[in-house]
Amino acid sequence: MESNQDYQENLLRFRYIKDQRDMLQGQLEIINASLANLMNTKRTIENLKEGVNQDDEILVPIGGLVNIKASIKNPEKVLLAITQDVIIEKDLDGAIQFLDKLIEQHNKQVQFLGTQLQNIDINLQEISQQIQRGYT
Repeated sequence: MESNQDYQENLLRFRYIKDQRDMLQGQLEIINASLANLMNTKRTIENLKEGVNQDDEILVPIGGLVNIKASIKNPEKVLLAITQDVIIEKDLDGAIQFLDKLIEQHNKQVQFLGTQLQNIDINLQEISQQIQRGYT
């Protein structure tokens, strides 16, 4: 049986690592939501390539559950928000290439965070076993 101090240290370590795990899990959820948004955007651009013509009417979301009707003026070009203050015009293929790079970066982040979470879970399991052994 371990000393009370060792037991308390293991509990504190467990809580600290669990907090780190929760933070990484939150980051993973944010990345996954962003990834889903990017993939949806890519599908939308691919659909534009397949048959949207000038002056076709579309619905444009303006927030929440509200959309407005709009006409497409140039179906071969899209505007990409690179940063909050910078928007560039790209042709559809260029936009898809740009999105593919972002999707690849997101997939790498998902893989990295998944590996980190697995390592933390192993560490938490080991500490949990130490705590249980010290408690009995």
